Amino acid sequence: MTQCAALSRGRMMRLTRLDECGAPVPGPTGSLVSKGFVQVVSTPVYQDQEDITQTDANGDTCIDDQSDPALRWLTLQIDLCNIDPDAINIITGAPLVVNDAATPESIGFRWDAATLGTANFALEIWSGISGQACTGGEPSFGYWLYPYVVQAQINEYTVANAALTLSMTARTSAGSLWDVGPYDIRRDAVTPATLEPLATAISATQHGHFEITSAPLPTPGCGAVELPEAA
Repeated sequence: MTQCAALSRGRMMRLTRLDECGAPVPGPTGSLVSKGFVQVVSTPVYQDQEDITQTDANGDTCIDDQSDPALRWLTLQIDLCNIDPDAINIITGAPLVVNDAATPESIGFRWDAATLGTANFALEIWSGISGQACTGGEPSFGYWLYPYVVQAQINEYTVANAALTLSMTARTSAGSLWDVGPYDIRRDAVTPATLEPLATAISATQHGHFEITSAPLPTPGCGAVELPEAA
């Protein structure tokens, strides 16, 4: 049986630091959960298709062929309404500005030509589902995963008598080492259900993933938190 859903709104976002090969980086600031985003726009980018045509001696079409579409990557525009320095650092690699407290706190970031755009990260988004009947008392969500995102740039922004949003553009990459991921994002089909990571690993050619899940949303906060070592 197939599950379908009418999706609406963006409920939660999670960022995960990745190393230069696209694998999650365990550590004290490896993960960040936020609801302070306005939108995430995903635009597929395809390689131009190659046309091969040839007419015969009478001017009629003899060969008319076109190559299959080839996905290069997904371009992502991420617009934030809550400016979290750790989020900017995870997305772009911009160095953090910290205060002089006994335990330094992140209070900002810097535009550094040497580091901006060098970070790799994974992006997860949860959508709401309209008009749903809860299953076993648990609501379901649309779950979107971009397992390997690279080359983020900070876009134009305006400081004015208006809300300030910070927009960044990045793109996905092939060759992800996300595997099934470091998080439990779904409930399995046994009774009683238990929380589990992805059922199957992300392959090297896969740029994105979507599924319907009844696993609870992660808890948002300010700043990055620990990503434990894989068990």
